[in-house]
Amino acid sequence: MNKVKAFISMTAISLSLSSCFLSGNTQKENDNKGGDGTEVTTDGTKEIDVSNLPVAKDFTLDDMKGNKVSLMKVVSESKITILDFWASWCTPCMNEMPNLVNIYDNYSDDGLQIVGVSLDNDKKSWQNAVEAMGMKWVQVSDLKGWESAAAQLYQVDAIPHTIILDNEGHILAKDLRGHELEEFISDYIE
Repeated sequence: MNKVKAFISMTAISLSLSSCFLSGNTQKENDNKGGDGTEVTTDGTKEIDVSNLPVAKDFTLDDMKGNKVSLMKVVSESKITILDFWASWCTPCMNEMPNLVNIYDNYSDDGLQIVGVSLDNDKKSWQNAVEAMGMKWVQVSDLKGWESAAAQLYQVDAIPHTIILDNEGHILAKDLRGHELEEFISDYIE
């Protein structure tokens, strides 16, 4: 009986730790998957009708070396981009990072780019996490935590938070993780 109670307690804890929330928020709606705008063509490939999809808003933030990076410039140079809001202090974000590293390693040569937006306040913590996790993609931050200009622009109130963009900035999907994220990227690139 104690094993069952322990399992239930651990399950409740793991479910509550699946996202880091802005103080005061307890749940985030999953408004993802970019609608049902997919169509299977005669050759079996999927095609996404982007005509009614919203377009991402551009922002410019500094990378770790102080260089200005424009989201839309990166997006226009890639086939597909994952915009990833995260922080070094966010356990669910760190738990998801090996998956993002794997996706990046597998698809970056095929046109995938990731733009990581850190909601850290401390530059050293941000840099250490990027190095420790092997994040080789574009990393930006204004080191303002939840008050980050990019987080405010996209109304981010829980992390990790991903937004998938095509090379014109159309928002194809939101809040995908794990296998679901990899499957979406794989299907889009193929």
